[in-house]
Amino acid sequence: MGSLLLLHSNLVFNFLQPFRNRIAMATEIGSPPRFFHMPRFQHQAPRQLFYKRPDFAQQQAMQQLTFDGKRMRKAVNRKTIDYNPSVIKYLENRVWQRDQRDMRAIQPDAGYYNDLVPPIGMLNNPMNAVTTKFVRTSTNKVKCPVFVVRWTPEGRRLVTGASSGEFTLWNGLTFNFETILQAHDSPVRAMTWSHNDMWMLTADHGGYVKYWQSNMNNVKMFQAHKEAIREASFSPTDNKFATCSDDGTVRIWDFLRCHEERILRVPAQKAG
Repeated sequence: MGSLLLLHSNLVFNFLQPFRNRIAMATEIGSPPRFFHMPRFQHQAPRQLFYKRPDFAQQQAMQQLTFDGKRMRKAVNRKTIDYNPSVIKYLENRVWQRDQRDMRAIQPDAGYYNDLVPPIGMLNNPMNAVTTKFVRTSTNKVKCPVFVVRWTPEGRRLVTGASSGEFTLWNGLTFNFETILQAHDSPVRAMTWSHNDMWMLTADHGGYVKYWQSNMNNVKMFQAHKEAIREASFSPTDNKFATCSDDGTVRIWDFLRCHEERILRVPAQKAG
């Protein structure tokens, strides 16, 4: 039946004393034991009692106060719209599809998401390319009007020109902005890419035109008009480009020499 109560401090107590007295004696003699075994008259296992150290809460509070490390930023799950699978599906289908007779019909069900292709692959039924579902609104840090929006040639990013003269480069899949660049001193009014995808041409409200490389490096700037430029466009060969302005003129420029070759005047109204 057991005659002794064994503690980790190797103290021996009289088993005939009440249990409360034995516990009080152990508390007065030394620190509280981590656990003790008590004889049981049933078939259950011995009961174990655990005690926290008196300074545990204080040490934990001190660790929180003295922690000076860099905390990790909370992970944010961004909604992603990836159009690359539909493009790959379209390229694969072009190998064996003769025309629209070989195309698989698409039904308004989630099971047909894998069969979606870009609008160029559904020219026989343009209604399939109508965008009716709202995805997301993205806002810049400084709220200001956006006058021009263009995709980058590879289609993975979006460039916007605002009234503050800034370029904002947006991620085309997760819709978050990646970088902000002060491109012009006046509002950006026109933006276009060359057909060889190597140059981007921008024009602002002050009549200035700038050449940009694909890495957003500005290599040239000159004043093409004395008033705001509304639009710019490259020729099919990329050797020339045209600009139209509020001064009522359309001007043809040589891209390499930045030389004005011809002026087309529009009387009694503004060009644009």
